Amino acid sequence: MPASPADLHRDLDALYDTLIATVPGATPRAGQREMLLAIGDALAEAAFEPEAPTRVAVIEAGTGVGKTRAYLAAAITLARRAGVKVVVSTSTVALQEQVIGKDLPELGDALEVAPTVALLKGRGRYLCPVKLEQACTGEQVGLADLAPPGDETAEPEPMTTLPIERWQVLRQRWDTGQWDGERDSLGPDDLVQWHAIAADRMSCTSRQCPKFHHCPYFDAKRAAAKADVLVANHDLVLASLRSDASSLPSGDRAIFVFDEGHHLAETALAHFACEATLSDRRWLQRLEKALVHAAQLLRYPGGFDGCGSPLSQALDELMRAVMAEAGWGAVSELQDQAPVGRGPQAPARVRFEHGLLPAALVGPWQAVRDCAQRLHDKATEFSAFLKAERAADDTLGPLIALQVAEIGPPFKRLADVLETAQLTLSEPDDGEPPVAKWLDFSLGGAHLRVTARACPLLASSVLRRHLWPAMRAVVVTSATLKALGRFDHFLRETGLSGKPLVLTREVSSPFDHATQGKLVVVPTRASPKAAQEHTAEVARLVLQDWKQVQRGALVLCSSWVQLNAIVAAAPAHVREQLRVQGEGPRDWLLREHRAAVARGERSILVGLQSFGEGLDLPGELCEWVFVPKLPFASPDDPVAEARAEWLQAQGRSPFVESVVPATAVRLAQWLGRGIRSETDHATLVCYDSRLSGTAFGRHMLAGLPPFTKVERRDGVETPIVLPTERV
Repeated sequence: MPASPADLHRDLDALYDTLIATVPGATPRAGQREMLLAIGDALAEAAFEPEAPTRVAVIEAGTGVGKTRAYLAAAITLARRAGVKVVVSTSTVALQEQVIGKDLPELGDALEVAPTVALLKGRGRYLCPVKLEQACTGEQVGLADLAPPGDETAEPEPMTTLPIERWQVLRQRWDTGQWDGERDSLGPDDLVQWHAIAADRMSCTSRQCPKFHHCPYFDAKRAAAKADVLVANHDLVLASLRSDASSLPSGDRAIFVFDEGHHLAETALAHFACEATLSDRRWLQRLEKALVHAAQLLRYPGGFDGCGSPLSQALDELMRAVMAEAGWGAVSELQDQAPVGRGPQAPARVRFEHGLLPAALVGPWQAVRDCAQRLHDKATEFSAFLKAERAADDTLGPLIALQVAEIGPPFKRLADVLETAQLTLSEPDDGEPPVAKWLDFSLGGAHLRVTARACPLLASSVLRRHLWPAMRAVVVTSATLKALGRFDHFLRETGLSGKPLVLTREVSSPFDHATQGKLVVVPTRASPKAAQEHTAEVARLVLQDWKQVQRGALVLCSSWVQLNAIVAAAPAHVREQLRVQGEGPRDWLLREHRAAVARGERSILVGLQSFGEGLDLPGELCEWVFVPKLPFASPDDPVAEARAEWLQAQGRSPFVESVVPATAVRLAQWLGRGIRSETDHATLVCYDSRLSGTAFGRHMLAGLPPFTKVERRDGVETPIVLPTERV
């Protein structure tokens, strides 16, 4: 441990100099060194003093700073002196692969002892060898036609209709070491019904499983236990907070780095949201069947005959109440997903204003919750019995593992119903916002699917309750943490606002944005709020501007309707040059784009939000970025609607407080695709008059990097005058 802050600075400076000297082609960057030292200053006390309060370094590092190298060097140095691990959490596979394959090996070459590294994924991305064994022998009869979560309207596809040979080939590849047991190592053909062999917590007997010592998930956990640096993702970190068997170290035994930190709030909301399909009962029938079968085989003194009936009846009553409340027709034989009649005003979605359930639904939901809880408790008691039996008789291990693998998937559905009922019936504490609650209705053929959903309204409350108290020393970084020039929005969204010992720092990009990039705002005659007219006009304008593209370009649309309209307007010779999202996997489209540009041809990528960040297309690969419309979030998002409703009830403006900052961050990400290195030059074009013609738009412009910013009318470009004060 360094004796003083000065010693720590000296050590970090020396490591940085060694890193620059060791990595081929590396050049010193003032911002990179600044970020390295800032992390050391912010986290040293928390890293070295176990009783020190949580410290968080929030650092926006502009494109080109080299933030990954900076935070890895600082975090590993601090962690080694403190005797703890480093956990790097990202939101994209691409960044995980970059950290594992490039940044950590480079840093290892600069250190006297290279760190050991492990990549961690969610359990569902690993094979369950027991399930694979069942699939190979056709023993998954009890759950063969159970559709994967979120696909209850799919027609049953029995396991027996899939060639057992397919599973046997996979098993041979796994047994011989030709396959590592990870989902990401399989091709599309092998991913058919992956859910049938994927590992999941509910189906796992852990150390009691006969495959425990030859299981890809537990192999990954064992590697993680020995590693100095773990590379994970935001969802896995949040899941670890709710698990007693986490593969991640506790927050007081590691320095955590959240890269792509601008996704942290939305990931937290998605992780703590709940949903359950009310119209499908197949999983409940299979759960009862699996429990009865296992209890008989293992001579369990408690019985399960008819155990699902009370919950099934409660769900029937809830469905009837829901149908009446929403205006849908009567339903008969609900368990068979019978055809339904739709009333003239029956909606596709019903959101409960202010999180308040209608009185007619409270009783049915309470009955579902109580019945689900009793069945859940009964199945949990059986799980304890199975563990005791396995401990008493090792020979029962294979039999118990098979039974748990059968019970697990439908038991997960039971847990979903219980959690959804609990959150739907919840009421906010004083001062806290309500939960967003809604029902979605959809017709699949003649069958109605009804899904109940509930989601916390603010990520800040979730993160304040679950994440930050469990942490010790944290770095949160991204190229876009500020909105409208301030950190306020990010701190408020993530629950860090007002917390002590939170450092915020902006490390500027080394790029000369004014020289390298020009942002052109092209006002349209049609208002952007008149979607059809605006899209038609933008399609014409984009086609004209595409004539200036020599090599690579990127078009980022705000909706599928807009994307399809722009693509449809392209003449045949231009259409051949478009690589359009949805016409193939993203990686394939990018390979085709790079190959075309390398041949000296023009290639234009056209996509939505998933193309708006995480793409690294330097040089000729992206000389133009076209944004037809400001990337506002979908106005019919039920969580956003509920949040706006709550803010308005408090006399606050959801547009100013939430919508504008979130859009500003998204726009910065989109435009950031244009300049990826010191030698790039790009023209960025936005066809939304609000960007230059409204106060909020000009504040968005002011918060962007210092591109040369002009407005183009009738072919004439004039500089845009930006506000000097922040909103």
